[in-house]
Formats: sequence, C-alpha cells, structure tokens
Amino acid sequence: MAPAHPTLFFGTAIFGSAQAPSLTSPEAVSDLLNGVHTLGITQLDTAARYPPDNTGASERLLGAAQAGAVSSGFTINTKVLLAGSSSDGTLSKDAVRASVTNSLKTLGIEKVGILYAHAPDNVTPLEEQAEAFNEQYQKGYCEAIGISNFPLDMLERYLAICEEKDYIKPSVYQGEYNLISRDLEAALIPLLRKHNIKFVAYSPLGGGFLSGKLTAGNAEGTRLTSPLAQRFRQIYDHPEFHDKIRRLQEIIQPLGISPTGAALRWLAFHSLLREEDGIILGARRIEQVRENVKEIALGPLPASVAQLITALNE
Repeated sequence: MAPAHPTLFFGTAIFGSAQAPSLTSPEAVSDLLNGVHTLGITQLDTAARYPPDNTGASERLLGAAQAGAVSSGFTINTKVLLAGSSSDGTLSKDAVRASVTNSLKTLGIEKVGILYAHAPDNVTPLEEQAEAFNEQYQKGYCEAIGISNFPLDMLERYLAICEEKDYIKPSVYQGEYNLISRDLEAALIPLLRKHNIKFVAYSPLGGGFLSGKLTAGNAEGTRLTSPLAQRFRQIYDHPEFHDKIRRLQEIIQPLGISPTGAALRWLAFHSLLREEDGIILGARRIEQVRENVKEIALGPLPASVAQLITALNE
C-alpha cells in the first residue's frame, strides 16, 4: 500500500495553449484525463483565465471532453476570471457572478468543487468580495470556497469579515510551495492551520527548475522562454536558486534519487503539508504524470537526506 500523502490534483492550465499543441482538442484532453484517472487522481484544477495565452480554452476543452460528467469520476475546481494583466475589479459581486455563470455553462456542470479567488483584488472592497463568494456558495454553485495568492494581511481581514458577517469562510488556500520556495511557512501556513484551512500547493517543481534540467541558467531555447513561463524565470532563474539546485543534486546523486523525485517526495512527506492538503501536478503527457505519481509512491526520503534538503533554505 502506498504511504499516505496529500491529495493529488491534476492541473489543466496548459490545455489549449500554444505551448501545448498536443492538448488543443477534446479528444486529446479526454485521452490524457483517462490516463490521469487510472492513476487515482480525481481532482482537476483549472481557472477561467487558463491558459493565459488563450483565455478560457482550458474550461472549454474540459467541457467539450465532458470532464465534469458524473461518469468521468472527476471533480473540477476553478477560479474566478482574471481580466487582462490586473486582478483589480475582478472580485466584485457582478464580476464573480458573471465568471461563475460562464464557467458552469462552459464546463457543462451545475457546480464546481472549489471556487477560488484567483488573485488579490485591491480595488473592490474586501467586504464585497467576501459577500460575493458567500452568495455563490449559498446558491449551491460550489462545494467550497478557496483563496489563491492572497497576502497574509488580506487573508486575515477576509477571514475576520466572514466571521463578523457570518459568511462562509474559505476552506482551501492555494499557493506556490516547493523545497526552494518556502516563504509561506513562516506565518501564512500557521494562520491556515488556526482556521482549519487546507493548503493546495502549486508549482511543486518550480515551473520545471527543480527537475534538475535547468540549473545552469540555461533556460534559453526551452519552453521557459515562452510568455507563459516568464513568471517562473523571474522567480527561479537566479544564481541563488541554481546554487540550491546544484547542492540538491550533490545530496541525492549518490543515492540514485532524481531531482524531480526528491522535490516531490520532500513536499509530500517532509514539508508542512498534511494528508488533508493537496499538491497540483501538471504535465503535457501521461508519462510525466505517471512518473510523478510513481515517485511519490516511493514514500518518504531517507531521514538524513530529508534533513539536508530541508536545510537548503535555512
């Protein structure tokens, strides 16, 4: 029996993107999802904005592939639409209503699993944002409310408003978390634990940098030069991160552990994640998903290795 670990989600952010030409038809998406389901993954992560270079295509393809049908065995989780490069104004009551209505119609379902605020809206009053999500929950359009990428102070105020107004509180927070991106450990994750909010981690491999293939500043000419991946380069394509990855390889290479395996196993078994939390795996090919699931199934890393890896950020 595989060791217990956080729930695995499959990320569909690249469905319909020019960067994933093999995933632009309902048939191709359906084939990939069938393979994903055989691996025991039943949670899908998408957003009205996905993919950024072809807004809405992910939801359209999921709908056309009938991924949300009861017979598919999947639960679809989505995020309210981000319009353009700014999230300001996207969490008003009208914007949330319009986004949810369109997402449900496009996906061909009556409700989603988790409905997320995709990013902070610094224009719409936070009280209105909380009311907007409470409204969608009360109407039965989602099973849970989620927050993604909110800074600590904004999340604290949002939770206080929910308690004061008796609105449904978010029960899931989605954020970037991996063995070299751990800023959330200091204060945000403890706040989530205090409020019994689950954490779903995206970018477990740092946008590909933790695969070990991009540790010498050699992202030029790879998929990481695409507009979709610019954010990951801005975060990870720096000497300090490349140095950490080189040190990671020095730790694991003698033991025959791959960088991908080390990153996934550390996150699943040695980070602050708990069994009730989640990890989003994204891939273009079923072989990649299968390999990632296989790595996690190996269980915890040797204690001495886990300690050395954890110390990379200390």
